[in-house]
Amino acid sequence: MPVDHFPSTHATWIDAQLTIAEDGDRAAARGDDAGRGRATNARDAIRRHVMERYAPALTAYVSTPELRRLGERDELVSGFFARTMGDPAFFVRWRASGLPLRRWLMNAMAFHCRGVMRDSRRAAERTFEADTSAIAESMASIEPGPAAAFDRAWALALTNEAYRQVQADLVSRGRGEDDAVFRMHVVDGLTYAQVATRTGRTEAECLNTARRVSNALRVAVQDLLREEGVTESEMDAAVEEVLAIVQGAQD
Repeated sequence: MPVDHFPSTHATWIDAQLTIAEDGDRAAARGDDAGRGRATNARDAIRRHVMERYAPALTAYVSTPELRRLGERDELVSGFFARTMGDPAFFVRWRASGLPLRRWLMNAMAFHCRGVMRDSRRAAERTFEADTSAIAESMASIEPGPAAAFDRAWALALTNEAYRQVQADLVSRGRGEDDAVFRMHVVDGLTYAQVATRTGRTEAECLNTARRVSNALRVAVQDLLREEGVTESEMDAAVEEVLAIVQGAQD
């Protein structure tokens, strides 16, 4: 994913790309073709980033029983992306909304599914081939089933991305074995005494190592949440929500 240079006052990568696009639009309006290219590149980068980050969560959303009758899940997601990603104002409206990107996209997908349901109902009324009342009933609001599936897939994707970043950082600093200690304790459930026996470290060293990796993972999650529009005042609660969702998915 390309990262453009932007002033340090911009808090998030997406916000920075939007600013680059808007500056490029203004330059293009003055006849600067290079500005138009910058705007296009910035918006393309946002689209790629969001599609990669959110495809699993949106796919999970439309795979639930409540929405399965609307159509093939991949077609629903690709149709959603085609409609929203092609609108230059979509992310501008998100930024103005003050919502985390996760909620903005879930709301937008619910709206998209309602549109698909409405079109299907109209087609059924014309052809007398189907009864879509059950689908209409299931789309009366953002349903607990699809919303929960979305949140699980989103939280797992976000924590996995954060963990990959932490792993890469440890390897780059020659501390790849710290990740092994963390995994043995947190993932495999070994006690620090058992980890110490396997690694040749003391129990205290294993505890401190696991704690450092855990703290780094938390910081990485915070960075990703910040990128998605979570404010500092909401950050602690948002991190705890992510961890609770991931824990619930593993139970």
